[in-house]
Amino acid sequence: MTNDFLPPDLSDNETENEQSVMTWTGHLTELRARLLKILLFFALLFLVLYPCAGRILDVLMYPLAQAMEKTGGSQRVIFTGLAEGFLTHLKLAAFGAAVLCFPFAAFQVWRFVAPGLYPNERKFVSPIFISSPVLFVCGGLFVFFVLTPIAFKFLLSFQQLSAPENTLPIVLEARLSEYLSFLMSLILAFGISFQLPVVLVVLGRLGIISAQNLKDFRRYAIVFIFIVAAVLTPPDVISQFALALPLLLLYESAVWYIQGLEKKTDRDYK
Repeated sequence: MTNDFLPPDLSDNETENEQSVMTWTGHLTELRARLLKILLFFALLFLVLYPCAGRILDVLMYPLAQAMEKTGGSQRVIFTGLAEGFLTHLKLAAFGAAVLCFPFAAFQVWRFVAPGLYPNERKFVSPIFISSPVLFVCGGLFVFFVLTPIAFKFLLSFQQLSAPENTLPIVLEARLSEYLSFLMSLILAFGISFQLPVVLVVLGRLGIISAQNLKDFRRYAIVFIFIVAAVLTPPDVISQFALALPLLLLYESAVWYIQGLEKKTDRDYK
């Protein structure tokens, strides 16, 4: 039976609805396939890195070992639970897999988004997806080489190594799981925080925000960035500034980049 007896506009609407449903179904299927690839790649990295968990532990212990060597006191890390050592190896393998999987995940997101973009949009978006993993790594390296030496020096200063007579000395006995959770959380948090310019540039390119909006919002952004720095870093002013200042520079770089894009767009329309 044909649709000859239906009004022409109704028949066309049904056809468009069917095509729309098929399109959304296809997108969801492809998105599920991309997510599955990311999960499988993460699982593969986890299996590969689990035997190397000891090497990852040596690398992550380096900042604390250096700080302990400079301040003196206990030169060891302990674990108190029977299964804590095994669970720590699982956490280390999962952490390493998450870090190494980030570029692959960004590539899969790019492959999902790219077919729906025009050639000029692809030219703009591709550097963003390339810079995203780079900024993530920069955030982790910033924690490892800049923040932790400052923060650990401050935190270890509370040790009372030369106690008065008839009192007990106060010395850090670092617990393995607590230290690694603290350091890995910082690395992941900073890596994600360093994605700020990527998010702002994408929003600017989509027309949701403009460079002038970011300039007008600057005073509130400064307050927000310092609040985030206070939450993510140890409770000392130096560590908070160590995170806040790079985020402010990244915010200003996003303003500058969006402003350049707007000027280029205006020239193209003239």
